[in-house]
Amino acid sequence: MAERKKMNATVKFVVCELVAVAAAVAVMLMHPPAALTHESMMVLGITVWAIINWVVRPIDEYVTCLVMSLGWYVLGKVDLGSIFSGFAGSTFWLVVAVVGIGAAVSKSGLLKRISILLLKFFKPTYKGQAFAFALAGTCISPLIPSTTAKMAIMSPLALGIADELHLKKRGLGRVGLLMALWLGVNISGQYFINASFQGYMVLGLLPEATQAEYTWMNWFIRSLPFTVVMLVGFLAFILIFFREKDTHAISKDYINSRLEELGPMTRDEKITALVMAGALILFILESKIGFKSVSTAILGFSALLILKVIGKEEFQKNMMWPLVFFIGFILGMGNVFSAVGITDWLSDVLSPLAGKISSPYIFVAVLCVLTFVVRLLIAQVPSNILLITLFYPVAQSLGMDPWIACVVVYGCSAVFYPLYVHPNLAIGYAQVGGEENIDMSKFIIADVVYMVLCVLAFWVCIPFWNMMGMIA
Repeated sequence: MAERKKMNATVKFVVCELVAVAAAVAVMLMHPPAALTHESMMVLGITVWAIINWVVRPIDEYVTCLVMSLGWYVLGKVDLGSIFSGFAGSTFWLVVAVVGIGAAVSKSGLLKRISILLLKFFKPTYKGQAFAFALAGTCISPLIPSTTAKMAIMSPLALGIADELHLKKRGLGRVGLLMALWLGVNISGQYFINASFQGYMVLGLLPEATQAEYTWMNWFIRSLPFTVVMLVGFLAFILIFFREKDTHAISKDYINSRLEELGPMTRDEKITALVMAGALILFILESKIGFKSVSTAILGFSALLILKVIGKEEFQKNMMWPLVFFIGFILGMGNVFSAVGITDWLSDVLSPLAGKISSPYIFVAVLCVLTFVVRLLIAQVPSNILLITLFYPVAQSLGMDPWIACVVVYGCSAVFYPLYVHPNLAIGYAQVGGEENIDMSKFIIADVVYMVLCVLAFWVCIPFWNMMGMIA
């Protein structure tokens, strides 16, 4: 069996690379369109090779980036300053610091304590605990910059609550609790820029002038209509569609016993709590006091390192260095494309598309649907990068703030069915017992409802954005 798997992996690798190289060579041999050069075609061909590898994943994404960068330098004659510019920007170091803070939270056990405390304040019924998971995840999100950590740590709580409520295995109620947790932990990443490292990553793909405008508070305010529609709409769907009758109430002692198991707060928990609270305050006040979010994140991360909350082992193993490395390369793609004229060429190619879009409502709907389709094929991070890079110039040509294209793609990319498209839900599914407890087919209707709500929520945003001068 092991040998067969190894053989299948080898065949997959060879086939993928033959297709990817053939596609790259085909692009490289094309006659350059107007405004492009031979070097531009080299860069485009190598990028096509990388995209195919990101989709099929025969090799790790960061390895693909390394090879791609070498190709850009040797064949595309792109200077190293442009290729590695992503590592020199503030966004990259903000991502590093945010990932580090997330590692500290996971290690300290603070997240589990906060989650249990929040569950304690809601009714011990199915509806009450569904509310609790949705709102607890939302409240925790701006404090803890890792949706994966939140899902991994909080989903076992959902299993315990489901058992205490005596919810039927593979019944609607268990799916409802997991969806409520998903709503609070993952979708809230779209409301708060610091709820996931991806918030800062996608913002870093936009022009520098736009990046400078979007502080923590500006992002939150301009996402507010989307926030309200998604929270109210999706939670209402959960409570109605996944309603289960004849459930038991949770005993008064259950949550107290979970807290007692944790014991008193440890030194690391206290330090992490203070750092998170201080960082959140500084994020919110950024535009008032002029202390940049990157400075806040690095200051908090440094404090955790100095005070040994993050030791050498955590720094080496829990910092998601392959992903951070990948992001550094990706953040420099815009400069590479600009250096060889691809950015201007794409603007010219896409401008006829902009001419056919008569309103922001059509633009948003088209971009939503396109994101849903692309996410079936490409993982969330690469799909966000590709779609935002392609479509924020289209938004600009329509007189829209480029951030609108960014937030639409980012919000719609959180689709979660089939299960492989979003690892966080796969983590939650496994943590609550997998197939034994959850009927995965129930995710289909929830995903469709999420997609419909995304379009409606962003349509609700358009008059608000227009009022704020973000749409000409």
